[in-house]
Parts: sequence; structure tokens; C-alpha cells
Amino acid sequence: MARGLTGAQQRAVAESEAATGRVSAREQVCAALVRAGFAVRHGRAGHQAVYLTQDGLRLRGELLRAAVAAEPGPAAGEGGAAKPPRDGEAGGGGFTADDGSGAVVPGAGRQREVAAAWAGLVEIRRVLGDGRTELPAGWEAERPVHAVALALEAHGVPPARAGSPGYLVAESAHPGLTGLTEVAWSEAGSAAASLARIAELLPRLGWQATAHRTRAGVSFLLASPRQR
Repeated sequence: MARGLTGAQQRAVAESEAATGRVSAREQVCAALVRAGFAVRHGRAGHQAVYLTQDGLRLRGELLRAAVAAEPGPAAGEGGAAKPPRDGEAGGGGFTADDGSGAVVPGAGRQREVAAAWAGLVEIRRVLGDGRTELPAGWEAERPVHAVALALEAHGVPPARAGSPGYLVAESAHPGLTGLTEVAWSEAGSAAASLARIAELLPRLGWQATAHRTRAGVSFLLASPRQR
């Protein structure tokens, strides 16, 4: 669908406002998107704004979905294909969900980045799900560790960090459960209560959760995409 669009035009689509689809770009770029049917002008002459059409929203979903697995890198110039932001992040730096493993070092703008990533994910659900946002999109099911970790962090559940208890999301290593997504809690004393709260939260975010215990009595959850 993006064939024929310049890098600047693809960036304008990918970086449009998540909630409204409003495009913020140079007039030349906006005019090209309107001509291509990906955007439409609204408002009186002299006070017009440009918004994505349904085709434009679908294109944005495709761009964001394609960017999830892409390695972050510099955007190409207007004449070449650009890498759109990952997970709805406005910018080319890339976003990594915090799974509690310690791989993510949070910066001062972490809360804003998480909120933007979640907004982008919800928009992908809306575009690909014909307006529905309560069920995960297909690429979430393909990257469940990333998707579950983002959902939790975006809704105020802390990831595990040095000196601070929190969630741990990973592919399960328990016998017979390999390939499934496991959610654990880093502090044994508060694990049961914390996981119970997570089990209540996840279905509202598109994931069903079932409670389990190891033979040693350690609590954990298995998360999978809701089907309805």
C-alpha cells in the first residue's frame, strides 16, 4: 500500500496523531497524501487541517506493524524509504518493552515513551481489527513477551529492577510449557498478591491469564491472547 510514497510521506502517515489521525507535515507532503487518497482536508479555507482517511489509517497500521521487527536506524531522506517509528513511538530511536530482565535502562522520558508505544499499539489494533481495540493484533501474538510487558508497564505495573520488586515476562522454561509466555514476580513474599492483581488486569488489556505453581510452590501466570 505504501508503494510510490516517499520517505517523508511515509513518516507523515506513521507519525500522525494516534487518537485523531491528524497529519503534521509540510504542505507539499500533505497535498501528496490527499492526492493519493490517504488523507483529506477538513475545516474552512485558511483553517484547514489534514486527517488520515480509512486507507491512511490502514497504511499507518501496516507501517507500524512492519516496523516492530525492524532494527532501529536513521531515517532515509525524502527520496528513499524511511523506517517508521516502532510501536507508535514518534521518532527513529526505537522502543523496547521492559520485560524485567534488566536489559532496559529507564531514562527520564520513559513514562512518555511507554504511553506513546501503548497508544500506537492500540491504534494498530483499531486499524487492523476494524475498529475493535480489546483484542491483540496479529503481530502481538507473534511477539507476546514484548506485548505483555508493554501492556503491564503502560498500566502502572512496575517491571523488576535492582532493589525494587516487579514483574518478569519471558518465554516459559518449565517442562511442557516451552513457547508459552510466563509472567512471574521477582519478590517471593508479595508474588501471590501481585500476580493475582495482574491476572485481573491482563484480560482488560487483551490477554487471558491462568495461574500456576511450580513443584516448589512458586507462583506464576501463563498469558495468551484473548480470542473474544
